[in-house]
Amino acid sequence: MGHWVVSNLNEIGAVATILAFVFSIAALAFSAYRYVSLRKDELKNQRYERYHLLLRNVSKGHDAEGPFKLVSQRAFIYELRHFPEYKLLTVRLLTSLKEEWQEPGGIKGKLDYEIEETISALS
Repeated sequence: MGHWVVSNLNEIGAVATILAFVFSIAALAFSAYRYVSLRKDELKNQRYERYHLLLRNVSKGHDAEGPFKLVSQRAFIYELRHFPEYKLLTVRLLTSLKEEWQEPGGIKGKLDYEIEETISALS
């Protein structure tokens, strides 16, 4: 009888050890999933903010320090290619800006090439 009790206690201890291990692995996996999920959302928000900053810079043509040089605006337009998730909006906005800039007093085609290349790259 004593041997049976010791044997059962050993088995119960082994099962408890395995369960503790499984629960700790599950907790670790859940924590890792939460971290990756939160990090993914954070990076998505950063991309969203960067995209809108680029659009603002392109459309305004200046910031607090003054007007952008043409080369800066061309670089901003080029950078919009790196946001394919917003391609439909980007194409519409660049097309609209191109038309607006063709009007008297606009930039008159100096950015046409970059706009067309960006639209082409996103299509």
